Amino acid sequence: MAPGQARQVLTSLTLEILFYFGKLYDYFYWILTLLIFIYKGSKLPYPKHVFGLELAFLFMFLIVEPTRIFLGSKGNKTEQAGPLGWSLALAAPILSMHFYFILGQTYVLRIEQFLNGVGVGFAGLQVLMGLLTTAAFMNASQRL
Repeated sequence: MAPGQARQVLTSLTLEILFYFGKLYDYFYWILTLLIFIYKGSKLPYPKHVFGLELAFLFMFLIVEPTRIFLGSKGNKTEQAGPLGWSLALAAPILSMHFYFILGQTYVLRIEQFLNGVGVGFAGLQVLMGLLTTAAFMNASQRL
């Protein structure tokens, strides 16, 4: 790059907006889902080992999802494909958890189907935009 020449910004504003609102939704989702689990645990005849396993998935979500969002946002802001790639890789367990909460739980309430459907939508859009942004980063690095 010649001195005085402006550098093209590759950071995706759309992706950053998706990460921001996805993070806000995740807080809302996690608290509401925990309250739903408390309700289901007190009102429905759950097998004990199954209830604990499903609750453990919810706490795993609490660990993996903020990490995924952080890495994706960091990779996007710094225009690095590495952290963004890790974020994309962590999307697989998050999407798996959402689909488990929609299809595989012992008891699935309609509100859970809706909440997890919105979560799949956010994660899916983040993955799609993350792939496009990663491709742009890698394409720009090959031109240098």
